[in-house]
Amino acid sequence: MNELTKATSEFLKALSDPIKLEIIKYLKNGEKSAKDIENILKISQSYTSQQLKQLERAEIILHKREDGIKMYFIKNTNIYRVISTINSYIIEQHKKKFQKLIDSDNIEKLK
Repeated sequence: MNELTKATSEFLKALSDPIKLEIIKYLKNGEKSAKDIENILKISQSYTSQQLKQLERAEIILHKREDGIKMYFIKNTNIYRVISTINSYIIEQHKKKFQKLIDSDNIEKLK
């Protein structure tokens, strides 16, 4: 397996958790402290810390210290284009799946 494949896999693993995606979405509006993230997402300090460390290891976010507080921010805003592309793909996949059910007159499975 080549290095690019490994790096891509690690990157996608970092995006595979809903909380991590919410953190990335929240950071779109600017840098935030871990406490800000905990409060908005209503998750524990230890879980927040774990998720932030994983996002940093994947080089999706970075942090800096301001008045002794770690402030987290997105390393490269192209991450939002990646997520948008993935979202479009998922929507398209679901649309096809649901369209097959509709075409087969088996609409009850959609309910």
